[in-house]
Amino acid sequence: MFPIRIESLSIEDQPWLIGPLALAILLILLFLFRKALCHWWEGYQITRAAKQLGARMLRDVHLPDGMGGEISIDFVVLSIDAILVIGVKRYDGMIFGGAQTDEWTQTINCHSYKFRNPDHYLLQQVSVVRNTIPKAPVRGMHLFTNNAVFPWDKPSNVWQAKDLRNNSTRRPRLKDIPAELHAAWTQITRSLGK
Repeated sequence: MFPIRIESLSIEDQPWLIGPLALAILLILLFLFRKALCHWWEGYQITRAAKQLGARMLRDVHLPDGMGGEISIDFVVLSIDAILVIGVKRYDGMIFGGAQTDEWTQTINCHSYKFRNPDHYLLQQVSVVRNTIPKAPVRGMHLFTNNAVFPWDKPSNVWQAKDLRNNSTRRPRLKDIPAELHAAWTQITRSLGK
């Protein structure tokens, strides 16, 4: 069989060839960029979940740590009862750990990987925010992706995007926020120059 040249096809036959060709190209691109698309989708779900927690949100916050360096915080959220410091954890597989353990374990495909208890860094992040706004309540939490599975008890400060999506409470509005928290939020945004 000889290759079919597009020029040799009549005008009526060309759209029938272009449609399947465009679909094949799209499928190849989706296959090639599947990991990047999955990573983008996870980020979208996490950002949407963090927004659900409060009336205002700051992303990728960098505050001075008081020792000449700075602390990075994934999200700072103005919620109805506190300023939330949220650390994002992109771990797949089964996660084992708790507040009292020094290391947590991630298990993927029968392989185990240890990582430092994320509460240690979260406490530093919360402390830096408290130093910025000493009179306001500040709470910290971890936001894991939906690909993480906690086969035992999930620590109380660990949430997943699906937990927040399934939560029936509505997102607080700015008018729902108490005045002292609103003032603390203004103080944080001023310290960041925003």
